[in-house]
Amino acid sequence: MPDSDRILGIPELDTSLATALPPGWMAVLTGPSGSGAPLLAKQFANAGVGISPVLFYTTYERTRDVEEAFEDFGWDASAIKIVNLADEYYDRVLVRGLEVARAREQGLTLEQMTIDRPKDRVATRYSLTTRMLADLAAIDTPFRLVVDSVDFFFEVLQAQEVTTVARQIRYRCQTVGGQALLAVHSRNHDPAFMGALEDLADLVFDLRAEPKDDRYETTLYVEKVRHRPDLQRIARAQIGESGWTLADRPNPKR
Repeated sequence: MPDSDRILGIPELDTSLATALPPGWMAVLTGPSGSGAPLLAKQFANAGVGISPVLFYTTYERTRDVEEAFEDFGWDASAIKIVNLADEYYDRVLVRGLEVARAREQGLTLEQMTIDRPKDRVATRYSLTTRMLADLAAIDTPFRLVVDSVDFFFEVLQAQEVTTVARQIRYRCQTVGGQALLAVHSRNHDPAFMGALEDLADLVFDLRAEPKDDRYETTLYVEKVRHRPDLQRIARAQIGESGWTLADRPNPKR
C-alpha cells in the first residue's frame, strides 16, 4: 500500500477508504472507556509518520504514558510531536486558581509574597481555543493531527467553542491537505453538538467492546464515509503485535 493511502494503519480498511477521500479531511472516532479507542488514535498518528508532520494532542494521559504506548507496539514516538494540553491547562489555569484560593483563605505573609512567588511566571490569560487556533494557523503544509480526546474540551469550553475549534481544524485540513482525527470517549455529551461534530467529519468511526460469553469482542463500525455510503461497514477487530487489525475479510469491492 502506498504511504499516502494509510488512514488508520489497518491495510484491510485503508485501501478502500483512501480512494474515497480528498487530500484533506477530518475524522471522528468514538469509543467508550475500555473499547481501545485511545490505542486506535495512536495508531492513526503512527500511520502518518514518514508522510507528513504529526501532532498528537493528549488531554488526559501523561506524556510518558503516551510514549510508552507507542513503544509497546514498535512505533517511533520520537517521530511525533506530543502536546500535553492537560498539563498546560493545569500549570496555566488550575495551579493559579489554587494559589488564589489559598491566598483568599489563608492570606499571604510578606515573606511568601517576596520569596515564594515564582519569578518566571508570566501573568497571561491562557485560552485553550486560542492555543489550538494559533497552532493551526502556523501549519502551512500537509499534516496529521490527533486530539485525544475532545472530552476535555467539553469540560473547559462552551459547546459552541468546541464546534468552532473542530471547524477550524477541518478548514485547515482542506486548505493545506491535512488529516485529523478527533477522539471522543464519553457518550454523555449533548446529542445536538455531537451531531454537529460528526456532520463536520468526512469519516466517523465507532469502536465498541461488547461482552460475549467469557470475553469481550471488539467491533469497529465505519459509520460515515462522506459521499460514499457504500463503504460503511461493520467488522470485528483485534489487537495484534502492530496494533489494531480486522478479524474479518473485507467486503468485495462494488
